[in-house]
Amino acid sequence: MSKINKVKDLCGIPIHSSTNHCFNDKTHQTCYMLGAKARKYADDSNNPIGKASEKIFKIKNKRKATKDDLTSWCTCFGSKVCSYYASKFNDGTHIKFINNPNNNQILKNIPNNTACEEYARKALEVKSHGTPGVYTTQGGKVCSKKRIKDIKYESI
Repeated sequence: MSKINKVKDLCGIPIHSSTNHCFNDKTHQTCYMLGAKARKYADDSNNPIGKASEKIFKIKNKRKATKDDLTSWCTCFGSKVCSYYASKFNDGTHIKFINNPNNNQILKNIPNNTACEEYARKALEVKSHGTPGVYTTQGGKVCSKKRIKDIKYESI
């Protein structure tokens, strides 16, 4: 199994034309779980990943996602979109892992705040960029040493 297919499987997304970008470029390396509020917000702000993740959920699970389900999706992490959604909504949205595109490792236990996702982005040398509806600044905040210690590298 190729690394990309292995990482997709770990993320819970099937091999499908709508997931061809996942883990296949330098930025779409975050696997995250979207709650219902985050899905709606993303769709309403011109980032239609809510509908995309629900489509993939249905393909994988043979049923529609409910408002209580978390749906898997891969996304860019140069804009810290997942931690932004996770901190904005209390609906279970969270980073499942971030793939390191340069080797066979993933980063797990990334805290749900933009400063820690920024730390991970810099650690993996991924360029920052924007995402519709995502407005992040660290405002001088940093990922604490304790939280950095919680981030785990895992071989896959």
